[in-house]
Formats: sequence, structure tokens, C-alpha cells
Amino acid sequence: MSTTILSTRGLSMSYQDQHVLHHVDLIIRSGEVLGVIGRSGSGKTTLVRLLAGLLQPDSGQVLYEGEELEGPEDKLVPGHEEIRLVHQDFKLKHKMTVRENIRYELLSYVDEYQQERIEALMKLCNITHLQDTDIAYISGGEKQRVAIARAMATEPAVVLMDEPFSNLDLMTKAELLSEIKQIASSTDTAIVLITHDTRDALEVADRLAVLQAGKIVQMAPTHEIYQSPASPYVAGLFGLYSELSSEELHQLSGTPPQTPADKYGLWPEDIYATTDSSGEAQVTTVAFLGAYHRLRIQWKNHTLWAYDPQKNVQQGDTVRISVNFQNAFPLS
Repeated sequence: MSTTILSTRGLSMSYQDQHVLHHVDLIIRSGEVLGVIGRSGSGKTTLVRLLAGLLQPDSGQVLYEGEELEGPEDKLVPGHEEIRLVHQDFKLKHKMTVRENIRYELLSYVDEYQQERIEALMKLCNITHLQDTDIAYISGGEKQRVAIARAMATEPAVVLMDEPFSNLDLMTKAELLSEIKQIASSTDTAIVLITHDTRDALEVADRLAVLQAGKIVQMAPTHEIYQSPASPYVAGLFGLYSELSSEELHQLSGTPPQTPADKYGLWPEDIYATTDSSGEAQVTTVAFLGAYHRLRIQWKNHTLWAYDPQKNVQQGDTVRISVNFQNAFPLS
């Protein structure tokens, strides 16, 4: 089992009179990708800067292998050699090639190690073919790969990534997500991914920590949070869902809910619409999303969301609704 490499205890932070983080407790394990998600203003960037040792907390601790890390008030140069931060805007050295940028992080090492490490990092991050290219002439995705290679140069135990894909196209982002997962598993590096895009987190993170107004409101393996979000706030981070009462869920599924609750949520993939003139629901909108259609359905006084992989249902159709009640998650 992976060991805890970085953790926080009761971490709190304020700016003037505004509380940004409230008693945050985190555990980050070696070799895993931890995704930190939440709406804008929930405290994600403040948290990652505290983990990097760039901010001084009001109270609480950041612990590396169980030992408290010094903050910027205690160090001439803020930060920790075993914890590296990949910035959203790359922070690369201008007027240098890709190779020179990576080498810059290794100047305190002997030449032989420098060369070996540079070659390994360029291969790991798929940038060997760019090694002699000036940073000014490579794409945003390539710059992000160089930034990751620089962060990994000294073999840190933890790499923190603050919104690393916000400026990248979908194809480049998909490639980098796959590479990040591979880097974590092959090097035993702990990676903390701060992102507002929960699709990225679902794809790459082993566990998720959900921030709401500066508090961790849920932390669990990624699939558990998606299948059982702790609140409407958490569910809403992953997109559209339908909300039903216990009686309504029973009516649509024919089976009473197993977990008592006042309300339940269902993801669009767990609601099925079949064209039926005797049905009680009507399709009000059909959205084309490539591999499937997303249906907006009016049923009684509810708006339901469903996917139609066959793309058979049309706007205005009367439909019969069925649900996968086993995947319903309690909302209260």
C-alpha cells in the first residue's frame, strides 16, 4: 500500500477578513494522483500554494513524511526541494532551448547525471524531438510538457499542478492526462492536480478532494464520489443530473429505494427514454454531443436529463421513462 508522503492538519488561511481555508485535513500518498476540485473561489489555488510552502498558514500544519514544513516566514527561499509546483503559465526560461530549460534545474549536479536525467525526462514527457528548439517556438501543450519535465528534474516526491490544462486544446489535454497518470505510477511520484474541470479529474485522479467555501466536504476514491456525491454541491460539479423524490423514484423504477432519503439524484446515463405515444413525458430539447444525444425531458413538474446513444428520440416526442434505480444517489 502506498505511504502518506504529504498531509495537512487543520490548515486555515485568511486574506484580511476573508476566510479562504477552514481546518483542511488532507492525505496525499506516493504514486497516486489526487484531484482537488471545487468551484471558483473555493480555495483551490490557496491550498496548492500552502502545500508548496509559498504561503504562511494562519494555523495548522503542512507535513512532509510526518515532519512539519517551514513556511516562507521561516525560510529565506520559500518552498521545499521535495515538492515542486507546475504553474498554469509554465514559468519557463526565455531565450533557451527545451534541453537548456531542463538543464537549468540540474545545474548543481555533475554533468554525467545532468545528461542522463535530461534524456530520461525528455523521453518520459515525449519532448526528445524538441530538445534543440527555442521555447518561443513550441506550442502550449509542448510548453506544458517542458514545465512538467522541469518540475520532475530533481526527482521530487510530490508534484503540484495548478490548473495545468486551462489553455490547451482537447487533443493535447487528453494526451497529457494520459502521460500524467503514467508518470505517477512509473516514478512513484505523488501528483496533486488542481482543476475546475471535473472531466479531467475523473480521467486521471485516483482520489478526489472536494473543496466548498474553503472546507473539504468529501474525499474518497474518484469513482465513489461520482457514484455517491455527498451533496447537491458535489453532484453539481460533475454536470447535469435529475432530482427525484423517493416516491417518484419508486414510480419510475417499480422498486422502492434501498437507502432512505428525501431526494435522490440520477446521472443522465441512468435515465432511459423510449418513444411511446402513451408515455407521460415529453422531450423538450435534443442536444447533439457527438457520440450521443442529450435529452431534456419534461416529466410532471420535473426536468430530467437523459442520454440517447442511438439518437432515435426527437424533440417533441412523447416518451416513456425508466431508470436504473440502483445507481440513484441520496441527496438529503
